[in-house]
Amino acid sequence: MPSQVNICGRPMEEFLLAVENFHGWKAPGVVMGGFMVDWAQEGLGSGIEADAIVETSHCLPDAVQLLTPCTFGNGWLKVLDWDKFALSLYDKKTLEGFRVWLDLEKAQAFADIYNWYMRLVPKTSLPLEVLLESILSAGRAILSCAPVRITALYGKKSKGDTAICAGCGEAYPSSQGDRCLACQGRGYYAKNGRPAVIGCQPSLNLRLRND
Repeated sequence: MPSQVNICGRPMEEFLLAVENFHGWKAPGVVMGGFMVDWAQEGLGSGIEADAIVETSHCLPDAVQLLTPCTFGNGWLKVLDWDKFALSLYDKKTLEGFRVWLDLEKAQAFADIYNWYMRLVPKTSLPLEVLLESILSAGRAILSCAPVRITALYGKKSKGDTAICAGCGEAYPSSQGDRCLACQGRGYYAKNGRPAVIGCQPSLNLRLRND
């Protein structure tokens, strides 16, 4: 393992531990994303207040959130469901930045990485340790980087006006209509009994045990 390599100023061992703690495991996509973020940040230079656009919802957004201040929650990270393994970091004032992507032509020189990404081999035939070793050894050799100017999707999305839903009584964006999406039948859950009241009984039990 090339331990002498740093990712955004972090020693490799520290970066891999951070990936495991943040993502849940040492996902190859997040590890590869670390090299991508590192290259884009190097292009931007220090002291630049950057935003990010990621072109897949798989793994790569976590590399950005782990290594930069850009998160989905603060609005500095935009995630596109294009399923292209690419990202852009750009100066939020000038909109100039760098796009880094997995270059499949270059990746063909690293059979394990190419076959994994193109799903040409079953996961059982390519142990995680072997794949990670290939990614760490390849580093930027499987990537390409180019300067770009962002022309769309920059800036924070406005929340708009807020209303109270006549169906559930919860606050929601009035742009959704006269009721929230859940009450329009487009929700992701089904109500199951009464709302739970939590937090009170455990503290009561704790006090009784301490008496």
